[in-house]
Amino acid sequence: MSSQQAIDNLNYATDLAKAGQQAPLVGGPIGLMWGLLLTVTLGTHWGIITGKLPFEIWHLGFLWVFFSIIGGVASAILSRTLKQKPSFHSTANQIEQSVWLMFSIMLGCFWVGITLSILFGSGTPALFDFVVIAGFGGQGLAYGVTARMSHHKWLTYPSGASFIASIVCLSAFGQPLLYLIAAAATVFTVVIPSIKTIEGERVEQ
Repeated sequence: MSSQQAIDNLNYATDLAKAGQQAPLVGGPIGLMWGLLLTVTLGTHWGIITGKLPFEIWHLGFLWVFFSIIGGVASAILSRTLKQKPSFHSTANQIEQSVWLMFSIMLGCFWVGITLSILFGSGTPALFDFVVIAGFGGQGLAYGVTARMSHHKWLTYPSGASFIASIVCLSAFGQPLLYLIAAAATVFTVVIPSIKTIEGERVEQ
C-alpha cells in the first residue's frame, strides 16, 4: 500500500467517524411515546390522590403497572422499526441509547428499593415522590451527556429544564401538587424535545 493510499484510507475512516457522530438521533418516536404516556399517568395520579377522579388510592398501583406494561410493549415494537434505520448504530445514537438505558435501570432500582422499604422497613408511599424527582435529574444527565458527546447541542436546553424541574418537584415533595407539576414539566422536557428530534431526523436525512 502506497503512502497516498494510506492517507486516503485514513481520510475515509475520519469521514465515517464524523458522519457517525453527526448522524440524526432516531429515538424521537420512543421518547414521544414515553412522554405522552408519562404525562397522562402523572396527571391521572394527581387526579386520584386529590379526589378529582372517581378512583381509590389503591388504584395507583394498577395505574403504574399499566404504565410500565404499555410503555414496555410499545418500546419493543418501536425499537424494531428504529433498528432498521441506517443511523441507528451511529456513535451519537449509541451514546443516547446507552445513557437512557442506564437511566431506566437507575429508576428501576429506586422503585425496587422503595417497595422493599415499604414492605419490610419503615418506608412510606411518600418515598415514591423521590422517583419523580430522580427521574427529572436523570433526564437532565441523559440529555446533557448526549449534547456534549454529539453535535446535538440543543439538547442542553431540555437538560437544563429537567434539572430545574427536579428542583421544583423537590420543593413540592410530599404534596399532591408535585404530580401536577411533573405532568406539566414532562411536556416541556420529554414531549417537545422528542418532537424536535423527529423533525430534526427528517431534515437531516
